[in-house]
Amino acid sequence: MKNPLVWVIIVIVFVGGYFAFASMSKEEVSAPTPSASEAERRVVSDGTYQVVSEESEVGWAGKKPLLEGYVNDGSIAVSVGTVTVAGESATGSFTIDMNTLSVSNTPTKPGSENALEGHLKGERWFNVAAYPQASFEITRVAKRPDSDVSYTYDVKGNLTMKGQTHEVSFPAMIYEDADRRLHARAETEIDRTKWGITAGSNNFFDNLADNVIDDMVALSFHVVAERQ
Repeated sequence: MKNPLVWVIIVIVFVGGYFAFASMSKEEVSAPTPSASEAERRVVSDGTYQVVSEESEVGWAGKKPLLEGYVNDGSIAVSVGTVTVAGESATGSFTIDMNTLSVSNTPTKPGSENALEGHLKGERWFNVAAYPQASFEITRVAKRPDSDVSYTYDVKGNLTMKGQTHEVSFPAMIYEDADRRLHARAETEIDRTKWGITAGSNNFFDNLADNVIDDMVALSFHVVAERQ
C-alpha cells in the first residue's frame, strides 16, 4: 500500500515563534457517522502533487502561561510545495513566504492584531526582512499498522527557519479524496527556541514575571494538493 505525502508540515511549523498553545481538554465522545467525503477517503496514489494554496489552512496558537485567558492565534498561508509519492516512499521539499504570517485573534487585547503581527515579523522573532522564506524537506514517511483504515502516518523532516535547521516529527492524517486530491491534517507542537526564537522565554531570561511566553507552540493544518 502506498504512503501519502507528508510535506504539509512545513507550513505549520513556521508560525511557531510567538506563544505556546493553550492546553485543551479532550472529552470522550462516540465516533461520528462518516460523512460522504469521509467515506470516499482512500490511500494516496503514486504521482506528484502540488499544493493548492487558496484551499489550504495553517493555524497557530499560543499563550502567556501566567495570564489567564492570554491565548492568541493566527495563520500562515501555504505558498509553494510539491511531493512525489512512489510505492512505500514519499519525497518533497517546500518553501513558504514568511510575509504571509498573520494574527487572527488577541482576545485579551482586542484590536491589537496588527501590532502583534508586526512584532512577530520583527528582529526579535522571525526577522522576516532578513529571512523572508522558510523551508521543509521530507526525510521519512512511516506507515502504521492501521494506516489503510485510519490514514494516519508518522512523518519526519527537516525544518529550516531563521537560518537554522532542525528535525521535526509528528503524526498526520493523509488521504486522497474522490477527485484524487491529496489532503493532509495534523496537530503538533514545536519548541521555538531551537530556531533561536528566545524572546520571552524563562529558560533564557530572568525576571520576566507574568510576561513569560511558553517555548512550545501548537500548530494545526489542513493542506490540499492536486495531482499533476
